[in-house]
Amino acid sequence: MTLQVMPGIFHPGWFVTSVMLLEQVESLDLSGSRILEMGCGAGALACRASQLGANSFASDITQIACHNAEKNAFRNGLEVTVIQSDIFDQMGDDYQFDHIFVNPPFNPSYPESEGDFAFCCGEEYEYYISLFGKLKDHLLPNGLLTMALAKSSDIHRILEIADFEKIQYERILTKRKWSETNYLYSFSYQ
Repeated sequence: MTLQVMPGIFHPGWFVTSVMLLEQVESLDLSGSRILEMGCGAGALACRASQLGANSFASDITQIACHNAEKNAFRNGLEVTVIQSDIFDQMGDDYQFDHIFVNPPFNPSYPESEGDFAFCCGEEYEYYISLFGKLKDHLLPNGLLTMALAKSSDIHRILEIADFEKIQYERILTKRKWSETNYLYSFSYQ
């Protein structure tokens, strides 16, 4: 698979968390599954899931990221439905998934430019309040959200929001590289 990462797009090759999510995608039997890569950037996870037989969707708040994901799917001859959406806001309830993968923003500030959306979750963690508040409407029965988080993020606050929405979670992977520790968490309603 060949990917082009357009200027201003979150580059999946530069972050350990992106590699962790890709390895998770590759470890699953996704054949016939409906998957969503939320905050898709270049669409690497959605494209790889499509190669593995998934019915792939990719979403991002920015038009340029959606365009980048569409170009990468086309370049690789893959079927990926790309939706410009702020979390789930532009998706109807018929958009339901077996797996949702996200490398979320976790800087507690508001974006000042389009490029900041990949890093800023709002001073009150509004990104997670919206994500977890609407997750139940977009996960199929037995569906999972897999999220990458860095130790430097306020994991306690993020999990507190999940607890409020009665979402179950578990840490499924820990990876340390250089001076940073990163995690994968799975979230579900089971």
